[in-house]
Amino acid sequence: MKQKIKDFFSGDYSLFYEKYLHQVKIIGGNERQALCPFHNDTKPSFSFNSQTGQYYCHGCDKKGDIFHFYAKLNGMDTRRDFGKVLKGIANDFGIPWNQVKRRVVTQYVYTDTNGKPLHRTNRTEPKDFYQQRYDNGKWVSGLKGIEPVLYRLPEIASADEVLIVEGEKDADNLVNLGFVATTCPMGAKKWRDSFNQYLEGKKVILIPDNDNEGREHMAKVGASLNGKTANLKLVELPGLPSKGDVSDFIESFKSPEEAAERLAIMIEQAESYHPPKKYSIEDAILTTTQFCELKIPERKCYLSPWLRESSLTLASGWRGVGKSFFAKGIADAVSRGEPFGPWENQVSVPCLFLDGEMAIQDMMERSFHLNLNADRQNPLYIYCDALANQYGLPRAHLNNESWRTKMKSILIARKIKLWIVDNLASLASGLDENAKKDWDPINQWLLELRFAGISTIMLHHTNKEGGQRGTSAREDNIDASILLKSPHDYIPEEGARFVVHFSKARVPTKDLKLISDTEFKLIEDDSGNYVWTHNNVRQERKIEVIKLLEEGLDQKSICDAVGYSKGQVSKIKSWAVNEGILSKQGKLTPTGFEYVYSTSKQETQQETCPETN
Repeated sequence: MKQKIKDFFSGDYSLFYEKYLHQVKIIGGNERQALCPFHNDTKPSFSFNSQTGQYYCHGCDKKGDIFHFYAKLNGMDTRRDFGKVLKGIANDFGIPWNQVKRRVVTQYVYTDTNGKPLHRTNRTEPKDFYQQRYDNGKWVSGLKGIEPVLYRLPEIASADEVLIVEGEKDADNLVNLGFVATTCPMGAKKWRDSFNQYLEGKKVILIPDNDNEGREHMAKVGASLNGKTANLKLVELPGLPSKGDVSDFIESFKSPEEAAERLAIMIEQAESYHPPKKYSIEDAILTTTQFCELKIPERKCYLSPWLRESSLTLASGWRGVGKSFFAKGIADAVSRGEPFGPWENQVSVPCLFLDGEMAIQDMMERSFHLNLNADRQNPLYIYCDALANQYGLPRAHLNNESWRTKMKSILIARKIKLWIVDNLASLASGLDENAKKDWDPINQWLLELRFAGISTIMLHHTNKEGGQRGTSAREDNIDASILLKSPHDYIPEEGARFVVHFSKARVPTKDLKLISDTEFKLIEDDSGNYVWTHNNVRQERKIEVIKLLEEGLDQKSICDAVGYSKGQVSKIKSWAVNEGILSKQGKLTPTGFEYVYSTSKQETQQETCPETN
């Protein structure tokens, strides 16, 4: 029935919410806003997504789907009264009520240390769970009047080492491998301090599911057990999909024996786990001495000196200038562990490229020609919104809170440290580009990603004046603002050829020369793949001016040819004469000939150039 109700609204949940809310307003894309019915709301703080049905109140922090909303609105419990919730929604909207009888497919019995039944978890089809207690020789719904215990308690009592996972199936699968494993009833975040007594003095290994909820659950378990066990370890399983668990880990091996051996090695090599301390605002207020003595790891640098860990970058350019190619080149280089243009890679990390506008076939063709399917040190993921849409998923949208929450969870679960958003026009549509308040929720979320150690590069269009389009607030918190500009002699037939100009960059003064204007060009090699070439724009133009002076062109002709002013050309000529590159008659000297026509560009690029801005 739950699916039938979801199918009834068929991706437009406005019909549902507008029945219970007044004065619903569209605030951008699929996002809607209204007064919250759960607290005394005077300024609309309740928002919902008309496509996904997820809601969130910025005033009272309540959130969930339409079933949670209906339950809260009518004073029901989403677990205990879920049948009533379904029936209530069906009646309100005239949805035919055909209740499907639950069929129990698995039962997980919890016993005392002697094996006497106490309570059990029933797994049903359609998928659901409910609890029963053992009372006077029969099973009764609910756990009222009893104290829940850990799963597989008799084995725990006689064991020295116990693995804690999230779910009875996972515990059973580990037992089948020869481990002693347990879980708590009712799933994540249901750990009770009373469970600790069964694990005191034992070696305990926490194995979280690969999602935020799973990690938060194990953090809670670890905090509760801290100081009560002989040793406490946490093992994060590698290679799990988002929301993956230890059962997925086991299935990834050719045999159970191989899985057991690998897990045993990981447990042995794991260091002792110390649950993170719970801090208060008081703890965060430090003296300057205390602050400067903090032991904080150095920020990693992906492309030196400008692309660093926990950074925000805005790359803007006119339509068709080559922003997408540029960004793919960055992601390709960082995930391979290779330099890009003049910027050296210091550490390789997993990357994600999010495309919000291209057809699937075009994305595949570009990926092929850019050789993105080649081997690399770390994964380079692609999220093609067109493909996701074909899968029946809602459009990616930065203003959709539920989408943002899910994406953050995926970025963390897959350990992605750099992701690229291509582009804001497609992925933040419906917003007033000039309104700071429309950008603020997205900006705050980007700061959340920064604090989680994730770097973001956003691609955007430029305005008629050549700056990034829309509110300047978009640049308030960024580390680097990059403008991609066509060279003065560019012709469309050349394809992706542009000058990378940093209009803002948080880099040390000594590194400013590394972010001087650089021209990039994408060319096709003999095998049909695209490769990047680059050169220092100021250096190249300086050499071009010197060549033209040597050829005897007048100052005005040189200015027209390279796009410089007369003052800039005069400054270069004076510098070249003083350095012995040009004679006073404007002819190349032997030193000048070597300087201009040397095949080693690296040496000339390091030389000091006269200021031509």
